[in-house]
Amino acid sequence: MTRIVWCLGLYASASTWVFNVLREMAVTTGPVKTHFLSTSFTPPDLTAPATHLIKTHEVDNQAALAWLTTNATHILITLRDPRDAIASLIQYHNHDFPRALDHVHRATSLCVKFAPDKRAKLYHYETKFFDDPKTLPQLAEFLALATPPAILSQIFQSSRRAEIEKYISTLPTKPGILRERQTGDLLDPETHWHTHHAGRTGEQGRWKTLLTPEQIQTAEQRLSDVVTFH
Repeated sequence: MTRIVWCLGLYASASTWVFNVLREMAVTTGPVKTHFLSTSFTPPDLTAPATHLIKTHEVDNQAALAWLTTNATHILITLRDPRDAIASLIQYHNHDFPRALDHVHRATSLCVKFAPDKRAKLYHYETKFFDDPKTLPQLAEFLALATPPAILSQIFQSSRRAEIEKYISTLPTKPGILRERQTGDLLDPETHWHTHHAGRTGEQGRWKTLLTPEQIQTAEQRLSDVVTFH
């Protein structure tokens, strides 16, 4: 069976967590191929059955977006208050406010566009779905993965914050690790874990103290075409 799973999410919405638990779940039932989108795009080879996992936020490459729109068999969308996503890009990615707002606006627009799609399943960060053991069986059912319950339990335990921190600490010694030019962060292209994922608190509402009143107003006005704030 060939699955093309598009993991689409806002920044800081646990999209990397979803990508990795899916990767570990799918590999128990057959071949898994992960794809790293960049400025160039080569469509995956679909001649042999496999689960293809593709993780994105906004998608600047229009050829890649068109291919995903046409070929994705499943779309996993992770959402979060966009204001917290902006705060995260400023705090952990060293983005200035205009750049953070631009990235989040484009990612939010894409998530909202595909949210009603019949191929999509949505998760909201604020529900802490990543701490709920029932999330993995739900994902297995959604993707029609016959991953045994005992394996799902093991994967859930390996996805706890302490285990993720332990893995990220090994990135400097792993082969094939990339370094981002702007931030100096290390990036594992297989798992998409960055060094900036370490030390996260998961705090909700951080935007209230990290953004200025003027930035909050600007963000809400810019995002008003895709979301409604209460």
